[in-house]
Formats: sequence, C-alpha cells, structure tokens
Amino acid sequence: MTYYDSHVHSENSKDGVPSVDAICARAVSMGLSGVAITDHADVDMGQAELEVLKKLEDDVSAAREKYGGRLEISMGVELGEGNHVPALAEKITSRDSLDFVIGSMHRQREREDYYYLDYERENLDDLMRGYYRELREVVRGGCFDVVGHINYQVRYMSAATRARFDVSLYYDALREILEDVARAGKGIEINTSGLWRGVGFTIPTLEVVKMFRDAGGEIVTTGSDAHRTEHIGLRLGGALECLRAAGFRRYAFFKGREPFFHDV
Repeated sequence: MTYYDSHVHSENSKDGVPSVDAICARAVSMGLSGVAITDHADVDMGQAELEVLKKLEDDVSAAREKYGGRLEISMGVELGEGNHVPALAEKITSRDSLDFVIGSMHRQREREDYYYLDYERENLDDLMRGYYRELREVVRGGCFDVVGHINYQVRYMSAATRARFDVSLYYDALREILEDVARAGKGIEINTSGLWRGVGFTIPTLEVVKMFRDAGGEIVTTGSDAHRTEHIGLRLGGALECLRAAGFRRYAFFKGREPFFHDV
C-alpha cells in the first residue's frame, strides 16, 4: 500500500516541533511516498503568518534537494479561520509556492480555540450550530483545496460530553456544506488524529465521509495532523480503511494545487 501524509506541521508553525528535515527523514524511514508540510497560518494572527510561509519555502526547497527521488514533498498551509479576514486569506493562499491549502475552523469569532473550551460548561447546541455556520463561511470563501478535520471540536470532547448531544441533529447543515464543497470541485481530509489520540474514530467519522461521497465528492486526502515526529504517518491505514468503507477507491495528494490520485 502507498501512503501519503498530507497534514504535517514543522517548527515553522507556531506550535509545531520537528524541523522540515526531521519530518522528511522520518517519512522516508517509515516508507511514506509523500508528505505535505502544512504549517498553520491563522488569519487572526495577521501579516506575521506570511513570514512563516517564507521560512517554510526555504526549508522545503532544501529538503527537496536532499530527498529528491526518495520522497514527494508538498508545501502547504493550514489556513485557519479564513472567513475572519477574507482579504488576508486570499493573500496568503495566492502564493505561487503553495502546493496545497487546508481550510480549517479552530475557533469561532470572539472565542477561544475549541482545544481550550470547557465542554462541561458549554452550551453544546450553540457551539455546534456556530461551528457549522462559520465552516460554511470558510467553504464559501473558497480559499482552500480540502476542508480540514471536520468536527474538530469533537476531538477534544470526552466520551461523556459526546453522549450529551445527538450529532445527527446537525447533519442537515453539514450535508449542505459538503454539497457546497463537492459542487466547487474541492475536497475533505480524513484526519487520523482521532485514532492516535485515543478518541476512537477518524475526524471526520466514516458517517460524514459517506455523506461527502453521497454529495458527489471525489477528492479526499489523508493526514496525521502530526505536531511531533513520532506522530508522522500514524494510523494512515485507518484513514484508508475509512475511505474504502465509504465507497472511495482512490485518494489524493496535491502538487501545484492539483490533486493526483492514488488507489486505496
């Protein structure tokens, strides 16, 4: 089986750890065919995010020289909250050096990242409705190739918290979003962090991936969302199992903002 990890963060990202060279060395040692280094660029941080990309461009260029012939290396960005500052989102994602853009929602306007929320105190209905409302804005803004880790907030909810609400109540809103993504010829990712973090399922779940398939979606990438070297490529087999179960027979790896497909 051929494995491509399309969601890895380097030290250039604000909370990443490994260097680009360390990422590539690890990917080669694991037998990965390709890796997309998709450092965070959250528009709420302002113009400083452009400096992150400049450093990444230099590091990826050096890595391509060193690992050429052994590893496909894409330079990407995980654009956070592109709907909050659309003009900056367009400026960031218009760089010719980018191979791949993940559009993500990590927090709603005037709120903390979902990572920091106390879900025992949150109004979960307001939280879920707000998430889908802003995710739809991200999708309609168009500054992405795939939507990242749909239902990101669920990753940080305890099993007890997840049992407090019925996620299917929000599927009409999610289905409309996925239809927008498919209609635009864009994709979603299957993020394996839910598997290696012990949540027990991919982000999004098989049910959501099937929903995307039913909406006419064709483009899906697989990624570990690794912020540490030991997490690179972790549980990618689980992502491919999810793809197969949802009815997909291929997955994508991006170069030059175009998807190249590989059999599952």
